Amino acid sequence: MADTIDHNIRVAQLVTGESIICNFTQVREEEKFVGYQVLYPLSLTLNPGEPDANGEETFSVTYRRWNPFTPYEDHRINPSSVISAMPPSEDILVNYVARLKQAGVDLSFLPNNGADILGETTQSATTEGPVAAGVS
Repeated sequence: MADTIDHNIRVAQLVTGESIICNFTQVREEEKFVGYQVLYPLSLTLNPGEPDANGEETFSVTYRRWNPFTPYEDHRINPSSVISAMPPSEDILVNYVARLKQAGVDLSFLPNNGADILGETTQSATTEGPVAAGVS
């Protein structure tokens, strides 16, 4: 993973005990911080799995809409309701962005529309023949 983080996707721990993944930003009014914006939040739940070959615990993550009672995916939350907001691990980040893409979400809030996170390379058409080899 790169040393710099060029997106605002965070896993937020809330005082309710919930963990959510979302595009996490500050809301400012008249240059004053008033709250957080959570865009496209999904609730994260850890589920215990069967021990691996070495006897180590394994877990799977369940993703579900954080607030299924509204069609809106742009929420404002009180700063006092957030314990922490940290960048997700690489696999959680990729799963989250893939789920948003599958749902048809406009990923323009992410650099390169999320293609870098998903490992999608944007390549131009391949040229064959003398031009490709630099031969004239």
